[in-house]
Amino acid sequence: MKVQNLAEEASDFTGNIWKFKRNGETVLIDAGTGDSWKQIQNLEKVDKVVITHSHYDHVDNLPKIADLFSPRVYAFEPENLPVQASELVEGEKISLGGLDFEIFHTPGHRDDSICLHSRGEKVLFTGDLVFPEGGFGRTDLDQGDRDLLIDSIKKLEGLEVDEMYCGHEEAVFEDVEEQISRSVREAERGESKY
Repeated sequence: MKVQNLAEEASDFTGNIWKFKRNGETVLIDAGTGDSWKQIQNLEKVDKVVITHSHYDHVDNLPKIADLFSPRVYAFEPENLPVQASELVEGEKISLGGLDFEIFHTPGHRDDSICLHSRGEKVLFTGDLVFPEGGFGRTDLDQGDRDLLIDSIKKLEGLEVDEMYCGHEEAVFEDVEEQISRSVREAERGESKY
C-alpha cells in the first residue's frame, strides 16, 4: 500500500495528512491546516476523510475539502468537526480503498482520538497517540490524561504492524511493535513530556 504525506512540504505547523489511493478510492487520514491545503487542492478527487482527533492541526482544512470534493467524512465524535461526518465506533471496521481498518478509541491526548489498524496490510494510523522512537502524544492540553494515554497505547501492543503512520513526524517501517512498547514505557516513567 503506497501512502503519501501531503503535509510533508508544508511550512506552516500542521498535522500529517496521509493519502492513499486504492481500488479507485482516494482516502485522506486527517485534513491538516495552513499551507498544506496547497497539496490537497491539486488532487483529482477525495472520496473519504477519516479524522484521528479534532485538534485544529488535523481538521482545519476540512471545510475546504468538503466544498471542493464532497467526500464522506468519519470521526469518533462527529459533533466536534466543522463539517457533517459519520460516527466511528470502537471495535467496528471501516472499509477504506477496499481494505478493512479496525477502529480503536484511544483517548489520553484528546477524548475523541482514534487509531486505525488494517490486519491484512499490517498498517496502523495512530494520530497523535504515539510517535517514532518511543514518543507519545501531549497530555498537557485540554482533555489530556496521561493514565488514559498509557491505557490507549497498551491497546496497540500485540497488533501486527509493519507500517505506522503518525499524526506528526515520519512514518515508521522498522521495529514498529517495539517502538509502540517503548512508547508505553516512556509514558509510564511519569516524567513530564511538556
